[in-house]
Amino acid sequence: MTMRNRRILVTRQREQAGEMVREIERLGGNAVVVPMIATGPPGSWTECDAAVGRLGTYDALVFTSVNAVESFVGRTRTLGVPPARLARARSVAVGEATASALKESGLPVVFVPEKFTGESLALALGESLAGKRVLFPRGNIARETVPDALREGGAIVETVTVYVTSGPGGIDRESFVRRVLSGEFDVVTFASPSAAVNFGALFRADELSAVAGRARIAVIGPTTADAVRRLGLRVDIIARESTACGLVRCVDESYS
Repeated sequence: MTMRNRRILVTRQREQAGEMVREIERLGGNAVVVPMIATGPPGSWTECDAAVGRLGTYDALVFTSVNAVESFVGRTRTLGVPPARLARARSVAVGEATASALKESGLPVVFVPEKFTGESLALALGESLAGKRVLFPRGNIARETVPDALREGGAIVETVTVYVTSGPGGIDRESFVRRVLSGEFDVVTFASPSAAVNFGALFRADELSAVAGRARIAVIGPTTADAVRRLGLRVDIIARESTACGLVRCVDESYS
């Protein structure tokens, strides 16, 4: 038995769900996209713009999400930064998706950690950035794990908010909860802690406790798994490779 004809709930933003949906459909599953997060520009670009003005002073740019890449690079284009100047920056990425976004934006990627987590990035870099100036473009709710670890290694880290994350809009709470608890979805997938937290916020405590009996929970990596467990939910599947396709393949294998 495989994932064929299974209904898989994808909670990523629609514009980032394409790869996951295609892989689900390739393996015979039915993907249903209901985004659990939305992103938008920060309330002010002042800090980011000032950092862009100092772009040549940074020894490295560190990115831990596709959103951070797209928002930061998009802002540099708005400010008229020449692509060649941006390409001179030493860029570090967490994960294949983030690295691909950098390459598509014309930024050479000098390092991707073996494990696609922010913690792995900071540990792998170790003291190689000691005494170096690092710019860390990120979202408004990003954890301090990466900048703190880099600082412990001796790096001089500056963080700037380049996007803000909010809960999903336009969801009929009662209808969505009813769909989940009716067993409409065989698997609920989460590709970020934010998606898991926002999913949990739609349910009352008694409703949330019933989710585990209705669907398997699959997550993209250990950080997201921790967020799911903090909701009191069981994590059934953790992707061995923290990518959209890696997550889908592990879901498929779970039915084999």
